[in-house]
Amino acid sequence: MTLIDLGRILRKEETPLEGRIINNLEEMAEICAYLHQSGFKIASTTGVFDLLHIGHGRYLGETRSLGDISIIEVDSDELVRARKPDNLHRPVVPLAERLEMLSQLRCVDLLFPLKPCEDTTEFIKVMKPDIFVVSETSEDSKEPYLARVRPHCGQVVILPAQATISTTRRIQRMMMAGGIDQLVVVRDLVADLIDAASGQVLATEEKGENPIV
Repeated sequence: MTLIDLGRILRKEETPLEGRIINNLEEMAEICAYLHQSGFKIASTTGVFDLLHIGHGRYLGETRSLGDISIIEVDSDELVRARKPDNLHRPVVPLAERLEMLSQLRCVDLLFPLKPCEDTTEFIKVMKPDIFVVSETSEDSKEPYLARVRPHCGQVVILPAQATISTTRRIQRMMMAGGIDQLVVVRDLVADLIDAASGQVLATEEKGENPIV
C-alpha cells in the first residue's frame, strides 16, 4: 500500500483490498511513523479470524473504538497450522479469503498478513501501537507473550470473550454433524448385511441344508 491509499482510508473513502494491506515491515515502519507524527492513535490486535463470526466482529469493533485507526495482524495458514495442531484442519478459510472478508468490515482499516518466517512480535516493535488489544481466551493474554510486547505498546487492553461461540467449537460441531451422517450410513449398511445374511440362512434351512455359521 501507499501513503495515498492511507489518505483514502483516513478520509473513510472506498479503498480496494490491495490498498489496505501492509505487505512488509518496511511499509509498516513508514506508515506508522506517518500516523504517529500526524497525531493518530493506532489500535491493533492479532488473530486468525477463521470462519468469521459475531465474536470476531464485536472484538474488532472494540479494538477500533480505542483508536483513530486500526491495524489488524492476520496469521498465515502455515502459522495457524503450527499453532493449532488439533486435527481440525485449520484454518478452514485460507488467508486470501480471510483478508478479503476482514477488509469488508467498517471497523478494520489496515491489514498485516504475518508471513511464516516472521517473528510474531517483531511487527509490534515496528508498529509501536498506542493500544494493543488481546483476548483473554487466547495465549496472547498470558504473561510470557505480554512481557515481550508490553515495552513496545502505549497500553495493553485485555478484552473478555465477545460471544459464547468460538471458531474451534463451531468446527467441532460441524465435524460431529458430519460424523453422525457417516454413522447413519454405516448403520444402514450393517443392517442390510444382517438382513442379507439372515435371508441366506432361511433359504438354506428351507432346502434342508445345514447352514454354515
